[in-house]
Amino acid sequence: MDYMEKSGKMTERMGQETAKAYKTVFDHAVAAGERNVRFAQGVTDNYIKELRHQAEANRSLTYEMVERAEGQRSTFQAVANETLDAYMDFLYAPLSYYKEGLRLVEKEVPVGGLPLANYDEMNMDEISKETNDLSAAEIRELRAYEKQSKNRETLIEQFDRKLKAASA
Repeated sequence: MDYMEKSGKMTERMGQETAKAYKTVFDHAVAAGERNVRFAQGVTDNYIKELRHQAEANRSLTYEMVERAEGQRSTFQAVANETLDAYMDFLYAPLSYYKEGLRLVEKEVPVGGLPLANYDEMNMDEISKETNDLSAAEIRELRAYEKQSKNRETLIEQFDRKLKAASA
């Protein structure tokens, strides 16, 4: 029995050693699994952190681009307004000269008005007929007004002829 007993003990020890070896392998496998889980968790955490960082950077970039676009829009609007103002000044320049001319004419017209009432509404034939009874001073006054306002050459020539006839 000694042999059997030894053989049984040997088998038992072999079993225990095998169990220890399997336990060691199992413990290493569990530890490796835990390390793999921690590694995977770290990779995932870093990935999520990087995604958040990238999203924040994209948001900041978008905000800055919107601000710059607003600045460009404001600048473009200011340039467009200045251009429009300059163009309007250019278009209204003849009108302003005309208004200035009218203002100057109004200064030269006597306070009582022209020698002929409703002169501006009259046509050339009506003015010619009405000027027959006017003095040379009144004809000169009408001529000056006509020259600065409508500047109708035919009417101015008639005034010149009447003035020449009055001086003769």
